[in-house]
Amino acid sequence: MSDTLLSDLPQTVCDEVSFFLRDLKECKPHAGKFSLEELKRKGLPSPSVLISVLGAKQDTTYAGHATSFMLQMAAYVVVKDGLGAPRDVRAANICQLLLSFIPGQCWREDAIGEARNVRMHTLVSSKTKDHAVSLWAVTWDQPISFFQPSNGPLGAELYVAQVPEGEAVGSDYEQIGGQG
Repeated sequence: MSDTLLSDLPQTVCDEVSFFLRDLKECKPHAGKFSLEELKRKGLPSPSVLISVLGAKQDTTYAGHATSFMLQMAAYVVVKDGLGAPRDVRAANICQLLLSFIPGQCWREDAIGEARNVRMHTLVSSKTKDHAVSLWAVTWDQPISFFQPSNGPLGAELYVAQVPEGEAVGSDYEQIGGQG
């Protein structure tokens, strides 16, 4: 497991999304929530997708104090007026593709569980309409663990025996596998 897994995750997701949605003009990481004010400052090409880790919460603790976390992830979809279908239709189409692509994704990382609880949000408002832009988001939960189990065999051993009824005959056990 990489020490930069969390900071690398948005770029990793961007790489996969860019490959899946080849018509995007841009797909890049973004820190935190995205707003119309940021859109005005950044001037993104259309269509664009921004990937963000919005937060994390402790999820499950396993034996040996191995803790997993649930990340809250977002893909912000930005579409401006242009040729072809209206911006809201194009944004909805991109969101539909993301809704079909994201569930179950582990982004090719062993320490990341399957994406789940995928949701879509329209962030269209009178302010976004005034700027001729459609802003939507697809959000999901992504399990992650920073615990790296040690490499090596588990040391499992298997014994097979027939114990006659009423007798405890430990010497009749025959070891079939393992280190012994």
